[in-house]
Amino acid sequence: MLVPILLLILGLVLLWVGSDFVVESAKKIAQKLKVSQVFIGLTVVSIGTSLPEIFTNIFSGVSNLKGVDASGLAVGVNIGSSIGLMTLVVGLVAFVGTLHSTKKTLSRDGPIILISILLLFVMGFSGFISRTEGIILMICYGIYIFFLARDERNGKKDVLAEVDDLIEIKGLKHHPLIVALLLIVGLALLILGSKFVVDNALKIAAGFNFTQTFVGVVIIGVGGFLPELSTALKGIIKKAHSISLGTLIGSNITNPLFSMGIGAAISGLTFNRSLLLFELPFWALTVLTVMLLLKKDMFIDRSERKEGMALIALYIVFVVMKIVFFKHV
Repeated sequence: MLVPILLLILGLVLLWVGSDFVVESAKKIAQKLKVSQVFIGLTVVSIGTSLPEIFTNIFSGVSNLKGVDASGLAVGVNIGSSIGLMTLVVGLVAFVGTLHSTKKTLSRDGPIILISILLLFVMGFSGFISRTEGIILMICYGIYIFFLARDERNGKKDVLAEVDDLIEIKGLKHHPLIVALLLIVGLALLILGSKFVVDNALKIAAGFNFTQTFVGVVIIGVGGFLPELSTALKGIIKKAHSISLGTLIGSNITNPLFSMGIGAAISGLTFNRSLLLFELPFWALTVLTVMLLLKKDMFIDRSERKEGMALIALYIVFVVMKIVFFKHV
């Protein structure tokens, strides 16, 4: 058991280093393309840090085609990761920095997350998300990205106001090819680190006879949101607050629409009824809670540690309830 523990720690280190490359590269790309950190966070960074969930769904879909049902892992990792982002990660942010929002981001992206959850609820009500429904989820994600890009173009005059600490692009180390290479290396480290975390967390949990859904939500879900946590904290430390916000919100949209859409489009996904009764409603509750906290003054910071503690406690309640009441379903 010592080797899996050491590899798990190595995975966490790779996630931290990789997130540093991603945030720095994203900031430079934002300046070079004259787009906002919010847009970069919602697209490049959020998709990059959602790759563990995306690849879990791809591999689960392939496994389903081979006759070995792995739907529980595919569905669980997305829901568990998303709930962890909205509770534990946002709660930790309140202790170490400031998470900014804007009325536009809150009114546009918050409802999109809730609509995504509702789509999953409706599609999963029959107990199975079909290939056609998976394609619909991916199309919805494409439409969201299209309108996000259109909003970005329309608001280009104002985007530089929020990019307050970008590094000047000068010299060889800031050449576009070098920046792109660093971004790819960062994403590769995030993928490799996530693989180490997920694989070895599964080995550590193997002896407890947990169900796929439980492992997906509680174990792999934690590994799934570690890249977002690492990237968000790095963004805050480097004062790229908007990237941190974009990563958290973007991943909560990428996970249900794009990630689960891919898995379902490959082979369809079995949808456990307990997800309808517990995980999806709890996820919606956490999203509403964070939206209300941000709506008050458009930021969460260290002066709101009580709210941060409440969000962390909410995640603990979620895990405890999952262990006590839904461990074998």
